Amino acid sequence: MKSYRFVLTAILFALFFANVAAARAQDVCNKLSEDEVAAAVGSPLQRSPTNPCRFGRAMKSFSIIMHYGDGPGFSGYAAQSRKEFKDTQNVSGIGSDAIFFGGGNLAVKAKNDVIFIQMLMGKTPAEKLALSKAVAQKIIAHM
Repeated sequence: MKSYRFVLTAILFALFFANVAAARAQDVCNKLSEDEVAAAVGSPLQRSPTNPCRFGRAMKSFSIIMHYGDGPGFSGYAAQSRKEFKDTQNVSGIGSDAIFFGGGNLAVKAKNDVIFIQMLMGKTPAEKLALSKAVAQKIIAHM
């Protein structure tokens, strides 16, 4: 009986902290206004009605994922990215560390957290990187 109680307690704590992290991510995303997004990407995008961390639709969209407290593990994340994605490159001028990979994905270490942006806008990887950096700067301003 005691082992079940431990497992149940562990599951409840995990669910609580997952909900706290999701709520925190939504809080940062909700602070990001559609006007700020339009200024960053050069065109108006509506926030998804079901996900405050997604703007636009289909191939004219981007998504934000926040990984709170993962900043100290960023170098390991970058190393794994280099193994899986041959196009992984270091990015300067944003956060304390950043990488761009997969032709449209930006990961930024900022304030002990990691911001992940999947950019579907832009035609070339260089355009997607520029748009992602502009969005990341807006997010960091709200952290």
